[in-house]
Amino acid sequence: MKKLLFLLITTTLFAIQEGTYIQYEEVEQQTKEDQSLRDSYQNPLLEGVDAPTKKEELTLQQRIANYFGTFVTSSPYPGVRATFEGTELMSSLSSVNKDLQILLELEESTLYMRQKGIPYPVNPRIFLSGQIEFTGFVQRDARKHAQSDLDLTNAEVDFLIVAAPWLYGFMAYEYDNSVDPAISNSRVQNARIHADSLFLTFGDFSREPWYGTIGQTYIPFGQYTTYNPVHDPLNKILFWTLARDVTLGFYNDTLQFAAYVFKGDSHADSGNNINNYGVNLAIHFQIKKLDAKIEVGAIRNIADSLGFQSAFDVTSSTEQLRHIVPGINTNGNFTLGNWNLLLAYNQGLRAFNRRDAAFSKNGTTFKGAMIKAFDAELAYTFKIRERPSSLAFSYSRSYEALGFNIPKERMVLTWALYVFRGNLLSLELNSDKLYDSTNRAAGKLVPGTPYYLNPRNLGHRDFQLSVDYLFYF
Repeated sequence: MKKLLFLLITTTLFAIQEGTYIQYEEVEQQTKEDQSLRDSYQNPLLEGVDAPTKKEELTLQQRIANYFGTFVTSSPYPGVRATFEGTELMSSLSSVNKDLQILLELEESTLYMRQKGIPYPVNPRIFLSGQIEFTGFVQRDARKHAQSDLDLTNAEVDFLIVAAPWLYGFMAYEYDNSVDPAISNSRVQNARIHADSLFLTFGDFSREPWYGTIGQTYIPFGQYTTYNPVHDPLNKILFWTLARDVTLGFYNDTLQFAAYVFKGDSHADSGNNINNYGVNLAIHFQIKKLDAKIEVGAIRNIADSLGFQSAFDVTSSTEQLRHIVPGINTNGNFTLGNWNLLLAYNQGLRAFNRRDAAFSKNGTTFKGAMIKAFDAELAYTFKIRERPSSLAFSYSRSYEALGFNIPKERMVLTWALYVFRGNLLSLELNSDKLYDSTNRAAGKLVPGTPYYLNPRNLGHRDFQLSVDYLFYF
């Protein structure tokens, strides 16, 4: 009988361990009737274990954790997809400011523990999360050829290690589905794992609004959240930046600030020193039923972004620029009832040198490329049999960016359905308008003859219908 009682209790407690502290609070409320039973039970292995506080005894779950050590716990994609609300319908949430997002979630858990008088765990806590994404599509390309495919497009495993109320580490490892002919022409043989975000963050928002992050992060130059499940906005493809940086930030519900510094790969000097930095400022406000957030940011050199590095990182000599190109970003997120509007704009503040990146409208006269791009998305959320669903339209446009292998225009219509917890089904209709047939690029180009840069494809439009299934935990 005692064994059965122990099994029932521990099963309930391990179920409580999964998920956020808010979910734990709900389960705790539902099981109040069993409180006397839990209090009266004593695990023989824990008879000599004293609670770390005299104010309130630890629950059985916490006492077991303190005795046996750290539990590895599943968590709903830390800091990103922790609630059953509108963000569940966004197929691609921003990786920018992930350190800040996790701090906000940890603040919630810390305040809950403080409110309930629960002592902070002595040992580190490890939260495991991730996602798997599978996509199928049919396409008519720019030369009216039919294509179709089924592919595992994304997989990720995340580790959040909370060592103290003011210190945590985060590690994200991603599956790469690209094909490298140097390894093999087989997609399966090319499947490999690489490190994505790896960082340490210092801060405790339950006490102070300041925080600091060191490691490898997507720097806060733009946000790049999108409803598009398969095709990213053009400004994200060009300006999204991953760097090994140091960031100092400030956050409250109205004002957000971040300043960062890192050593970029591209340079106009020797390249031996820290050479890139930037700032980001955000304001959050409400006007009646309108909830809005507006951000502005600046960076010393846009050439360190993932999009520009697709052309500049071929050799060490191609990283040498004639001059750097500063950049600015502004973006806004506006919610009114069931409507959500996303706006984003990125631009270089000067043209690249013609020997680094050049653009021609007529194919003969070239000038330094003045790169810019924007994205606008409008989404409406509703319910289908009590399940959240959304319909979204996005329009994205680039300027003089042909040399970096992206289209001139991108239009995407998306329907998404939150099937059940951790499962998102999306249907996407995409159409890309390539640069004009007379347009040409010169300088340091993306190697080979890629699709959007191929002169035989220019001047045409393609269409693609995709079905995307995203599972996350």
